[in-house]
Amino acid sequence: MRKLVLDTETSGLNPENDRIIELACVEMVNESPTGEKYHRYYNPGDIIISNEAEQIHGLNNKFLRKFPTFEKSAQEFLDYIEDSQLIIHNASFDLSMINASLERIGKEIILPERAVCTLEMSKKMFPGSKNNLNALCRRFNISLENREKHGALTDSYLLLEVYIELLGGKQEKLNLSQSQLSMTEKFETPNDFEPVLVQLSNEEERLHEELLKKINKPIWN
Repeated sequence: MRKLVLDTETSGLNPENDRIIELACVEMVNESPTGEKYHRYYNPGDIIISNEAEQIHGLNNKFLRKFPTFEKSAQEFLDYIEDSQLIIHNASFDLSMINASLERIGKEIILPERAVCTLEMSKKMFPGSKNNLNALCRRFNISLENREKHGALTDSYLLLEVYIELLGGKQEKLNLSQSQLSMTEKFETPNDFEPVLVQLSNEEERLHEELLKKINKPIWN
């Protein structure tokens, strides 16, 4: 199953008046990172990014003016995510920004059911605690060394690690599906295989019979 850990940076907090200025996704398949990523910057158009917002994510209008708007690039984004499940911290905010942009250009919105909100997951697991991304990284001993400011790609990678921890940690998962563990693939008999014939002595057979008699209610009976 393909999942995409997604994060956005925006010019502000109002879906109607603000715009997406950065978006990133990192890919997981069967709960394991693949190394694939999607990362884009966007021009907010006439929307002026405030100094306060720039202090958070480090992005300004001068840097972003060479990029297209999210609305002009929306189809590329939609083609990339396809029908994958989305993993988002505070999914209601990111989806509200994305969907407001999609509605402006007459495209179908992304339904909330497609998203897993790690903020809601963490609130249920750690009620009463801080559950922002920084707090969760500290809780799970995930390094914040490279996070000088908020950035969609950096935060997506951090959220990926947090999500894995919320699922139970980096434990090796047993998946015995036929596609991943087929007897023919894993245990194919080599062409030069020669069976080993073991001959039991009369004494070994007698000892074996005595041992079986001592077992109380063996399951093969």
